[in-house]
Amino acid sequence: MIWGKTLVIRGMAIVGIAAMATGSPMVSAQQAPVHQFAVEGAGRVSCKQFTALYKDQKSTDYQHVMGFVEGYLTAANRYEPNTFDLTPWHNAVALGLILEKHCGAHPDETLVSTLQRMVTSFRPIRVASFSKLVEVGDDKKRTIVYDAVLKRSQAALRNKGLYQGPEDGIYTPTLREAFKKFQQQKSLPASGLPDPATLWTLLNP
Repeated sequence: MIWGKTLVIRGMAIVGIAAMATGSPMVSAQQAPVHQFAVEGAGRVSCKQFTALYKDQKSTDYQHVMGFVEGYLTAANRYEPNTFDLTPWHNAVALGLILEKHCGAHPDETLVSTLQRMVTSFRPIRVASFSKLVEVGDDKKRTIVYDAVLKRSQAALRNKGLYQGPEDGIYTPTLREAFKKFQQQKSLPASGLPDPATLWTLLNP
């Protein structure tokens, strides 16, 4: 185990991180009271430690950290306004890759401050209200996706001239072929499925 002591975070630090990420002016210490809160368990690791753990993704320590990450984002779904899911097409693999890229460039940051940055950056792509999960694919390969994300994908593929069907959130052979064409254009595996890499490339602003 690589975590022991409780890490105490000042609320002003989190406010500052959010402000920098959104480009809004920094709130002065006189304007906002300092609030401290304890970060529990695997959330205490640094970015440098996370980068080291990422090299062995099957390790118990790495799995503990990713459990904290998913728990943090679940809590953010609960408390962020107008939010159903901040990470509508991200699985644990995608989240780990995003963290590894950021932490490699910012080794001195803490995991919890990096997660707050992620919450801020994910707001534009969130699913704001309840959406049904639907299973799509064929007998060989399937994936699960929100119908709201399928509708968003249909609109994006239409804008690229790859799809001419309705924007109804239904996975049809026509939509599958549109996904395949987009994946081929972007040198992605041409499965025709709305997997995390495809959705990130198609829908991330």
